[in-house]
Amino acid sequence: MRFTRIGFGGLLGIALVGGLAARAAEIAPLKFQLVRSHLVIVHGGIGRLEGLNFLIDTGAMPTMVDRKVAKKLALDAREMEFIAFGQKTRVATAVLPEIRLGTLKFQSVTAGIGDLSFVSGVDVIIGLDVLSRISFSIDYNQHLLTFGPVSPHDPAIPLELVSPFLTVQVNILHQPFRFMVDTGSGRLVLFDHRVHNRLPPLSIHGELLINHLAGTSKLSRVLLPAVEVGATALGHVEGFISDASLTGYPPSIDGVLGVRALASKRADFDFERNQFAFIH
Repeated sequence: MRFTRIGFGGLLGIALVGGLAARAAEIAPLKFQLVRSHLVIVHGGIGRLEGLNFLIDTGAMPTMVDRKVAKKLALDAREMEFIAFGQKTRVATAVLPEIRLGTLKFQSVTAGIGDLSFVSGVDVIIGLDVLSRISFSIDYNQHLLTFGPVSPHDPAIPLELVSPFLTVQVNILHQPFRFMVDTGSGRLVLFDHRVHNRLPPLSIHGELLINHLAGTSKLSRVLLPAVEVGATALGHVEGFISDASLTGYPPSIDGVLGVRALASKRADFDFERNQFAFIH
């Protein structure tokens, strides 16, 4: 499925200050803190609050705000269902008056409200509903987050919207798999219920527990042979297998691609050309 910046953002249902594209050249890069080698955290504001810690997370949908921040803002909340790694939980939602990232302003954003203590020090998770409205680049070497038009470069691979997730194709042993692209993760995770009949048996080399909004999930550590992303052959890559329930995930999604598993130096999300590019 092809998408445009306007159509994609409209589908995800957010409102952005008008004239953003025309002012893209005026958007100054934001310095970010890199936590756990993959979490991109920048300072921003909501309403009257400044100096909040925002996690940039293309794998999150919708944007989430910590309940302590929501209480300070006296938000009018309602309840909704949220799914993370196949686990369901109920969270409140509210309309944020305004989100500020540097000179960028996003108005009337509907966000979830929850306990974000599983990512220590984070006040807000900026999800794909906001991030999809403008191209951006993450420079992991310089710790700079830049919004606005992206210069094309290789290797680049097509982005596809599998609502409500942003996805790319990754080949493993020359077989195609579709992964959700997640800046909030540093790992390549395969959903066992989707891939176990399409890959040979993989030796397990340990386990990993991860915390998320819906609780805790257990992953099995494996070595993935012959991984290819576009024209880039990565050889053997550490991966993880999740046996979690996939309730709520589109049937065509086979796993989660943590951007940092590919991009050691830089990652570009180009919504003008519908491409994801990276420097390994």
